[in-house]
Amino acid sequence: MTETFDLIDLLNVNRDKGRIIWLCNIGAEKYWNKVNAGISDSSEDIIVNHIEEMNLLLCRRQDIMLLREPPAPEYLEMLELLGFSIPEILTPENPDPSVPISELVLKDDVLISKLREISGSDSQVFFVPYAVTTVEEQIAEKARLKLTGSSSAVNAKINDKIFNRQISETLGLPVCEGKVCLSIEEIRDEYRRLSEDCGFKRVIIKEPYGASGKGLYIVDSQTKLEPVLRIISRFSRNDPNAKWLVEGWYEKKADINYQIYVSPSGKVTVFSIKQQLLNDTVYIGSKLPPDLSEDEITQYQNYGRIIGEYLYSIGYSGVAGIDSIITKDSTIIPIIEINGRFTLSTYISFLKQVIGDKTVLTRYFRLASRLRIGFDEFYSILEDNDLDFKPDKKEGVIVYTSATLPVHANREGTSFLGRIFTLVVAEGMSGIEYYNNRLEKLIEAI
Repeated sequence: MTETFDLIDLLNVNRDKGRIIWLCNIGAEKYWNKVNAGISDSSEDIIVNHIEEMNLLLCRRQDIMLLREPPAPEYLEMLELLGFSIPEILTPENPDPSVPISELVLKDDVLISKLREISGSDSQVFFVPYAVTTVEEQIAEKARLKLTGSSSAVNAKINDKIFNRQISETLGLPVCEGKVCLSIEEIRDEYRRLSEDCGFKRVIIKEPYGASGKGLYIVDSQTKLEPVLRIISRFSRNDPNAKWLVEGWYEKKADINYQIYVSPSGKVTVFSIKQQLLNDTVYIGSKLPPDLSEDEITQYQNYGRIIGEYLYSIGYSGVAGIDSIITKDSTIIPIIEINGRFTLSTYISFLKQVIGDKTVLTRYFRLASRLRIGFDEFYSILEDNDLDFKPDKKEGVIVYTSATLPVHANREGTSFLGRIFTLVVAEGMSGIEYYNNRLEKLIEAI
């Protein structure tokens, strides 16, 4: 790592400087700590692993993107036509769709040798993964790459939801009503206090680690609490140090995600404040710009700097995505959780160079289709319905991954599963609503 590296500067200002080797290793949480993932679905895991393609939205032409397999040519052509820069793409020899990308890279001696050669030929080559775990540290060591960001141990600590609450308390920030519980009985007692004494209609129980809604339990009655406690008890039976965060579920005006970048020298940049769309706890999209007042924007900028400076003081550097809420009474609770890594929101944070100052709504759909629908077929459907993004008008729908589309058969072979990541771009919210309503009907029909 070098003190002169500044990711935000390289993406926004000095785009022709340096060379970044990108790796989108989604699913890093399992390397930091044991996560209760529930029942695994191999077909879903394959789709999640292919989300790595969205990293292409950040690349510059001189960069290198590590992907498990080359993307659809039509997808790359579309990105380039819209103004995105297509980097050099390197792939491992074995593109096993069920294995995390970092493990594939680490086991590929030819690819590691190629990366070592690239690193040795240029002092300004930087390795930027989605998250830093022990696997990326091993890749960096074998390939002699300058790994940006803090160590895997620090990353694991930052991604602990219980530690996130402790950060808020240490900094004197507003926090949700609740507490850290050390036993099933404590959870039961805290649920009673929050629901009966504090008047919360719903209570959320969080495991320390987890992403995409995993390890989170929303409880709205004593009847629903007991089955949740049995699940928690079963998974924590052999962990004497198990802890859970139990908090009241607030009625909200908005879910806000804001990104911060802590440079190796300690400079904190707050960027990309977005209004998130959630289905309970699962992310389904974001809106840019958010419906916030100037005062609220200023508060988020201040909170981001305070939090970033604290993270730097305990050894953290790199991108962090912070989820927060604004309650019905307009109180900002600045930390619901901190993701000490890139998030899905990070990859859509630098679109201005391509779409200008337009309003953007990101929409994420899970899809099961009777027919296999690749990128070319899906884009033809958008064009037939006059929904495709028009570069001259800078309006319409952009699909920003290809390999997550419904091209993966389920275990029974009865349908094709997919996840569709789209950008809905227009002039103002009326245009956004026009395109989004039509897109929802189209997805429903598919």
